[in-house]
Amino acid sequence: MSSEHCSVCEELAGRIAAPGGVLFRNAWWEVAHHTGPWTDPGELIVKARRHVESVSALTPEEAGTLGPVLRAAVAAIERVVRPERVYVASYGERVRHVHFFLLPRTSSLPAGHVLSDVYRRARSQLRKWKIVVNPTTAARAEAAERIRSDEAWKTLST
Repeated sequence: MSSEHCSVCEELAGRIAAPGGVLFRNAWWEVAHHTGPWTDPGELIVKARRHVESVSALTPEEAGTLGPVLRAAVAAIERVVRPERVYVASYGERVRHVHFFLLPRTSSLPAGHVLSDVYRRARSQLRKWKIVVNPTTAARAEAAERIRSDEAWKTLST
C-alpha cells in the first residue's frame, strides 16, 4: 500500500479529522481519537508519523519512543475513562500503516477479547440501526480534551 491510499496518512495530513483533534504528537508518533463513527470516548489510535508498514521497519528512534507513548496513552485513558481494562492491538492488514488501537473495556462490555469483540460488533450494528444511542462526536471530543489534559503526557519529551 502506498502512502497516497492510506487512511492513516490521510489523518496525519489533516484530511480526516479526529474528534477533539490531536491528543499528543512528537517527532515519531501521533495520538488521536479513532475516527470511526461507531467508537466510544477514549478509543484512541497511536500512529507512526511516517508511512511505515511493519514494526520491524521502525527506526531506532521510533521503536525507542513507542513504549513510553503507549504507556502514557493507556495511563490517560485509565484516569479519564476509568475502564476495567485497556486493550492495545495492532492488525495492519486492511490499513498497512503501523498504528495501535487503544480500546477501553468499560464495565458495560464483557471481559475476554472474543466475547468483548463480538459484543462490540453487535453494539456497533445496534448503533447503526439507531436502537442503541451512539456517543456523539462532541462526547468523543470532550473525552479527547480530558485525555489531552491528563498528566500522563507530561512524562514524555517531545
